Amino acid sequence: MTILLRRYNRRIALYASSTANRGGTGVYTARLIEGFQKAGISQVIPVGSPGSGYPGKFISEHMGLRRVLRKQHFDLAHLPAFAGAVPGGMPYAVTVHDMAFMAQPGWFPVLRSLYYRFHFPRVAAGASVVIADSDFTVSEIRKYLGLSSTRVYLSAPENTASDALFRRTSGITGDYILSTSTIEPRKNIDALLEAWPQIRRIHPGMTLVVAGRWGWGKKKTKDALANTPGVKWIGSVDEYLLSSVFSGAKLLVYPSLYEGFGLPPLEAAASGVPFVVGPAKTLLEVYGSVAAAVSGGTPQSIAEAVLNALEKKQNTEELREFAGRFTCKSMAENTYRAYGKAFQ
Repeated sequence: MTILLRRYNRRIALYASSTANRGGTGVYTARLIEGFQKAGISQVIPVGSPGSGYPGKFISEHMGLRRVLRKQHFDLAHLPAFAGAVPGGMPYAVTVHDMAFMAQPGWFPVLRSLYYRFHFPRVAAGASVVIADSDFTVSEIRKYLGLSSTRVYLSAPENTASDALFRRTSGITGDYILSTSTIEPRKNIDALLEAWPQIRRIHPGMTLVVAGRWGWGKKKTKDALANTPGVKWIGSVDEYLLSSVFSGAKLLVYPSLYEGFGLPPLEAAASGVPFVVGPAKTLLEVYGSVAAAVSGGTPQSIAEAVLNALEKKQNTEELREFAGRFTCKSMAENTYRAYGKAFQ
């Protein structure tokens, strides 16, 4: 089917407006575009640009994209982040990154939860191709939506950056542990912050660096990020600075309760940095064989896992070798194969 797609010059539009987002969907889309370029797949063409503010974003997604797709005569559109609306009758693919909004609606603000639960299933049900980030997400899509999907694992590039940039900008000279994610309930940052004093009693000179934008959650979480001794919340940072942050970390802690894939542990492995993962089933699927430790969801469990991981010697090259299996080129090639189902 891949050969047929190329032979008949099927033109696929990849809606790329989410690349402006430093969250997981934006990173995924940017790496997918890079992968198509590395694979020499010119039939996939990024379209769309971020709007300015909410009204501009809405107009771009719902009117601008339709206009582009009609005008340029594409055979298939790919919505990598559920954003966008295609003209009636045009086949499209959609990537479902996770089903947390169905599995645990209480983790989301009420209006956001309602939007996700009503909009996303309708978009997925109308797609000719549904792509999932993991085998776990494939099973969740079947469970909650009754749909079949194709699993395509995500990717992370090798990180050869130095930690000098981060140390210069942050003023941190000693050892530090990193946790990076959008700050929202399912990432379980509250439990990590509760565990931190116990970890720091054993490692008093250690800093916990938390990177990631504020998503939503309780005020006490934001207060704890700002006021817990030994914790430095640096917010959302650009790709270059984040690579530098990863490079100097002794350990990544990713205590998430639910994931579609979970990019930070792969980015840690690509940096040669060991990591602790939480109990999310996808994290066990993807990283269970190489994680330095696996924690439960409680502060005590996280503290024990982190302390054990800090005592364990990890092979840096094995981590990089593991991450090297997840390239943006292979992700793009597997995505391109999945597109073929729209033309069967």
